[in-house]
Parts: sequence; structure tokens; C-alpha cells
Amino acid sequence: MSVTVAETTLPEAGLRAEIRLLGQLLGETLREHEGQRLYELEEAIRLRTKALRQRYDPNDEAILVTELGGLDLGDAARLVRAFATYFQLINLAELERQARSLSESGEEGELDAVLSRCLARGVLPEEVAATLESLEIMPVLTAHPTEAVRRSILDHQDGIGQELARLRAPLKSRDRERVRQRMATHVQVLWQTDEVRSVRPRVQDEVRNAVFYLERTFFEAIPDVLEELSDALSRHYHTVRLPAQPALRLGSWVGSDQDGNPHADAGMLGETLQLQRRTLLTLYRERVRALARDMSQSVRLTPVSKRLLESIRSDEAALTDYTETLAPGTREEPYRRKLSFIWRRLGATLEGEPEGYRSAQSLEADLDLVDESLRAYQGHAVADGDLLRLRRQVGTFGFIGAQLDVRQHRSLLRSAADEVLLRLGGGREQLRPGILNPPPVALDASRWSPETGRLLTTFAAMAGAQRQAPGSAGTFIVSMTQSQDDIMAALFLSGLAGLHQLDSDPPRSQVDIVPLFERLRDLEEAPAMIDALLDDPVYARQLDARADVQEVMLGYSDSSKEVGYLCAAWALFRAHEGVARVVSAHGRRLRVFHGRGGTVGRGGGPTHEAILAQPATARDPRIKITEQGEVIHRKYARIETARQNLGLVLGATLEHALESPVLRDPPAAWREALDAMALESRQCYRALVYEDPGFQAYFEQASPIEEISQLNTGSRPVSRGGTLRVEDLRAIPWVFAWMQNRHLLPAWYGVGSAFEHFLRRPAGLQALREMYDGWPFFRSLVDNLQMVLVKADMRIARQYAGLVANERERTRLFSNIEAEFHRTVATVLEITAQRTMLERQPQLLASLRLRDPYIDPMSYLQVRLLRELRQLPPGDPGRAPRLEAVLRTINGIAAGLQNTG
Repeated sequence: MSVTVAETTLPEAGLRAEIRLLGQLLGETLREHEGQRLYELEEAIRLRTKALRQRYDPNDEAILVTELGGLDLGDAARLVRAFATYFQLINLAELERQARSLSESGEEGELDAVLSRCLARGVLPEEVAATLESLEIMPVLTAHPTEAVRRSILDHQDGIGQELARLRAPLKSRDRERVRQRMATHVQVLWQTDEVRSVRPRVQDEVRNAVFYLERTFFEAIPDVLEELSDALSRHYHTVRLPAQPALRLGSWVGSDQDGNPHADAGMLGETLQLQRRTLLTLYRERVRALARDMSQSVRLTPVSKRLLESIRSDEAALTDYTETLAPGTREEPYRRKLSFIWRRLGATLEGEPEGYRSAQSLEADLDLVDESLRAYQGHAVADGDLLRLRRQVGTFGFIGAQLDVRQHRSLLRSAADEVLLRLGGGREQLRPGILNPPPVALDASRWSPETGRLLTTFAAMAGAQRQAPGSAGTFIVSMTQSQDDIMAALFLSGLAGLHQLDSDPPRSQVDIVPLFERLRDLEEAPAMIDALLDDPVYARQLDARADVQEVMLGYSDSSKEVGYLCAAWALFRAHEGVARVVSAHGRRLRVFHGRGGTVGRGGGPTHEAILAQPATARDPRIKITEQGEVIHRKYARIETARQNLGLVLGATLEHALESPVLRDPPAAWREALDAMALESRQCYRALVYEDPGFQAYFEQASPIEEISQLNTGSRPVSRGGTLRVEDLRAIPWVFAWMQNRHLLPAWYGVGSAFEHFLRRPAGLQALREMYDGWPFFRSLVDNLQMVLVKADMRIARQYAGLVANERERTRLFSNIEAEFHRTVATVLEITAQRTMLERQPQLLASLRLRDPYIDPMSYLQVRLLRELRQLPPGDPGRAPRLEAVLRTINGIAAGLQNTG
């Protein structure tokens, strides 16, 4: 935020110059709105924390902490806001820089590189074509409360980003100053915008946020990536064409994830789909209007197809009033005239008028007529331009947008099925006959218990949505699945709403019932459970009706929380491998849904690396992947980064499917090594987290978990059981709390002991290094560890440990945690043959380290504020301002680390 550095004019000056300018603008705002004293205080603290990072002195740290503890509460809160706002601007500059680098790069993209490697390996065109026919990639947006930043803040950041882009163009000095002034205005409004939400977001707010990304980036980025894939095919496999079915689609849980969220219900499902539909129809109308303006070809100069002319005559007869409004000249401009009718029918669709399109397929058929005519009469260049782009958009999004998945807990499904069967005068023995021949049951919620009524109306809403737009809400996920009975209960209830007719010939179904395996035992038993399910003749008819595809979801978050990072990662790998083998043995096809979190502690990390690290034998190229919270903004806030991330996922899935499994199947010795290390890691992790009697108190006191529960980040409660017990907490706030206090414990605890124990074996180091060099799964696991170990900081963590009231327990537990941390760092360095973490990724390391001097003051202040807050009795008037200040530190630290949960 210093203004001592001369201002740069920015063209080609790079990221540091942009950060410097933004810091200057923030500094000017601080001086104007808060005064010179606060500005100088902020600068002095920043320089001192920076000096501590360069040369640590515990006495200097103690003096700084004491001085921060003596600050007036108002000054402390404003300091936190200054550092937090600075991080918002840094994150913006980095995002803009990444987007600009991608747009300016002259290199071919990831898909070109993948197909080039496939060709070099001798992959045949028919193999590529077959893989493309079955390829399905779906990022799934979720509304988990991991986005701490308000939409208003993001909007102002976008405004600043747009002005930064203008500064990169040649401008006169007067215009440059105007741009700078607009940026200064945005920064001032940003400073005056409260970054802490005063109320918890509603589901409707989360839905609008998801639709923002649909409209802002996905609508343009997905056809861009499909075009990139088409271009890469023409260069390397020119005989292979893209299938008609788009390989990329968008999914969402926002507005439809009911597990633990009483605010998401059948009505919200309908509202979400309606908002998405209106958004898409509006976008299509804009694109069609632009096409009509441009396509002025005259029949006096070029012929058109007979089918197109017949279609126009049909439109004229059906839309007589609108036909009279068209300019007479369009009679000789058939493409413009046809597109005008399409525009009118889209408007009628938007308003629910009878002249509107009944389905997206009808719109596609009209656009195909235009395409067909152009190609028949030397109009390929026109057909391959904006018209092709629009056809791809309609093919990808239809009238749906993001396909909604509904999720609910197994226990509610089982109890609802039992209630319905009891009302019908039977028991569970009637479940299977009821699936094949669903009994007539009233779906009115008022006639059932609240939970059962909510479920039945949800299935009815899904059925209604599927009738209007097939595929809009055709997936039901059973969380915490334990047995095939959980799946059969969901299948029974969905049949009551008419979502399937399995006794017909052939059977029909409009719903996929998806088991979600989340706990260690369930992951271990998943292959056997799927085997039994696919053996069931009743369920077999369900798969016959769903093109033989069985979707299975693997839950990363709860498994990591239960048994630790290493054990969970290995259990997920083995479950995926086993399920894939079983599904293949039954002659069915697998769609795997990776329920990855945003952070490593919840199974996060680079997605493309995780895809390449999948089991060699799990080669079905049908993948869904959750995208959560701040990860969505980082990946998809800009069209350039959205294209890159989608291209990476698509490329990795193609490469994994086309690579020989023999090349990547790990030898038995490596598997045995992971078995041993997973067991050791699990025992170490659970001994602390679930078995140590002092751990719960340490967690609650050394972290801001209680305060996080009061942060209005999402519509769902932070706990399933209403308490802060580790067993009850959802994985997101669990990880969020450990990120805040810089322990990052869920992402690494237990790994060091497991690695160290194995390294003591004869040739243990050589074995682990060979695994790191030759096994993508193990390499990805270790490299993810490196990033979290750099973000963790035991020096800062010690400050939080000081909040634990029992001195003996505080010393014992922190010493244990600190020792395991250093053990993990040491063993990772040994395995990777590095002297320091991220030695081979210096840019990433530098980016992380540059943030520390700004995060540290917020951490020191958070510790101080937590101590003061907790010493005040309930009802004390001093609690409210301190709680508000704590919440600001939570937002600021989250922005600095670029991770929440």
C-alpha cells in the first residue's frame, strides 16, 4: 500500500506494477477516509511483519503482538479491513494477469498437446472417435459455504479489472488519468462496502450467483473449448469429427442440494430451473438478433434450400401478425427472415405463449435448417462462424442451463419409503414390487410427515421438470449410502412420482439414482455393494432404461475428515478402481462423480492432475466433478481462465481414457506400501482427532470455529447435529477453522508418521522415490501436500494455541501437532529430493510467500480479538463489536490464503 514507488503507466509492466498501482490507490483511499495516522500505522506494521519473515526474532514478535494488543478496537478493525482489502486487490490483479497471459499466448492449447501425444504414441483414429462418442465432462457448481466474499465485492473487483485492461491499451495521458480515476472510485466504494454479510445468504442468492457464472463465462467458454477440440482434431486426426452430443455440459447443486439444508425444497428446484431457462432464452434471442442483422444474403445472388423456404412459409402462416411487421426487403433475404421468426418464437417461449418452442430440440432443428442451406450453397465460412457457435450453445445448454442434481440423506429416504409402505398396509417386502408397479399415492405434502412430504414433492417437481425439459433434473444422489436398500428406497419413491416405468417393454426411466460413498467403511464396501445392486433383476431394468450407465459418487470431504488425508486418498482410489471393475464385469458403463472439495484437506488440488492420477483400469470417460466456493471464482470468473480449466479437464480425461492401462498400473509392492502407510496414517490421525480426550477443547479454543458458525457465508448450517463436536461438524467449517489458525491440520496430520515409518524399512526411501517418479496418483498426493505445508505455519499456529486455557493440555497437544508437522515436511523433502518445499515451483512459492507479511497482522489481531471476545460474558455490549472485528479477520485471512474450506 506504499506510495513511495513512482507510479507506472502499466503497458507490459507486468503483475508487480499492477499490484503497486492498486496498492497506491488503496493507500490514497486510506489517507482520505481514515487519515494519515492509520495509513502510517498500517505501513509500519506491514514492514515489521515483513522483517520478521526475513529474519525471525521471537522478542521482536512478542513486542509487535503486545503493541497490536494495545491498539484501540476501532483502529484494529480498520487495520484488518486495510489488509483484507489489499488481498482482494492482489487476488484481482493475479486473476487478471492470468487471464491476460492466456489470451496473449500464441501457443496451442492443452487439447492440441494431448492429441499430439496420442498420435505420437500410435493411438488410432477409431480409438479417438470411440472415446469421443462416450466422452462426458460435467463441472458441477455447488453452494457449499466456502465463498466468503460477497457478490457486491466481486462486482467492484470486476470493475477495477476492466479498467486495468483499458490501461494496457495505448491511451492519451488525459484518457489514462480518467481510467485511473475510475479505478480510484471503485477502490473507494470497495473500502466503503461491508465485506461481512449482515444476514445469511438465502438459497435464492446462491442460485443467482451460480446463474451469474452460467451467463458470464460458461455460456461462452464451453463452445470455445469445443471449437478448440475440433481444431485439434483437424490437425492431428483429420478424419475424426466431433460427435453431435457435446462432450462438455454444466451441472449444479445450487437450489437442489437438500441434504442438511431445509431451505432447499421442491419450490426452489422449480425456481432455479425457471431462472436458468429465462437467462438462456434471453441470451439466445440476443445471439439470433445479431445473426439476423449480419446474414443479409439475397436470393438474387445465391440460392437457398427448399426446406428452408418451406420452413419460412410455415412460420409466415403460424405468425401472421408478426409477419406483417417484417420489412418487405426480407422476402429476398431468407436467412434474415428465418432468423427473425426464430427470434420471435424465442420471445414467445420466454413469455409462455403457444407460438413458442416446445423444446430446445425444435430450436436446434430451425438452426440446422439455416446451417444446411448455407453449406449446400458455398456458405461454409458463414455456417462455421457465429451460427455454429450458437448451435453448440443450444446443444450444450438447451433450455436448461446447468443440469440440477438433487441430493438427500439415506436415512430420510429409508424412513420415507417405510412411511409410504406402512400407509399402504405393507412392509419392506413390498418395496421391490412397488418399484416395478408403483402404487397410486397422493404426493401432497400435507398428507405426510414433514420429511416424507418434502421428499415426495421433490420427486414430483423432478418429474415435472423432466417432462418440460428432459435432463433438467434427472439425477438423485443418496448421501452416506451404506447398502443397496438405500438406492432401492430412492428408486421406489421416484417411481411414485412417475419418474420411471420399469415394467414396460422396454423399460423407461428419467432418473439416475446415484450412491454417494463418503465414509471409509462405505468406500471399502462400495465395490461389493455395487456388485449386489447390479445383480438385482429389478435394478437391472433401471440400468437398461438408462443406456447401461451407472453413476457413482465418491465423497472426498467426509472421508478426509474421518480418517485423514492419506488414508482417505488411498481409500478413494481403491473404491474407484473396484467399482469400475465391477461395473465393467456386469457389461455396464460407469460415470464417476468426484465430490472434491476446494482445499487439499477436502480432496482438492489441481483437477487435471487428479484425473490423470485415476486408476489405470477406470477408463470410462464419463466424469462429473464438484466445483465449490472460492474455487469457482478463481477458475471461472474470467472467460480465459474458464477456457483453460475446462480444456485441462477435457484433455486429462481424454488422455487418461486413451493411454494404455499397462503403462500406469502400479506394481503390487507399491500398493502394499500404500496399504501400510494408509493404516499408519489413519491410526495417527484418529488417535489425535477422535481418541485424544483433550482434542475437542483444543480445537474449539485454538480456532475460530464458534465464530465461523456465525459468519454468514452460506444457507446451510455448519453442523449436522447442531453442535461443534468434530463428529457433527460438516467438513467445510472443519477445514475452514484449521485454515484460519494456520495449522491446516486435516490436510497433513498423520502423513509424516506414515512416511517416516515406511522410510525406516530397508530400501524404503528408494521405494517411495520410485513411486513418486512413476505413479501419478502418489505424485499428485505428495505434490498437494507440498502446497498445504507451505501455507501452514507453526509459528503463527503457536499464537492460536495460546488461546487454550489449560496450559498443560495446550503444551502437550501443540507439541504433538508441531512435531508431526516437522516430521511431514522432512519426509516429503526426502521423498521429492528437494531442499525446500516447492523448490521446483518457485513462482508458486514466491506468490505464497509474498502474502505472509499481510496475513500475519490479521492473524495476530484475530488471536487478540478472540481472547477478548471469549472473556466477555454473554450479553456484554462489548461482544458485538469484537465479534464483528473477528469476522472481518476471518474474511481477510481467507482472502489472503485464497482458501476457506
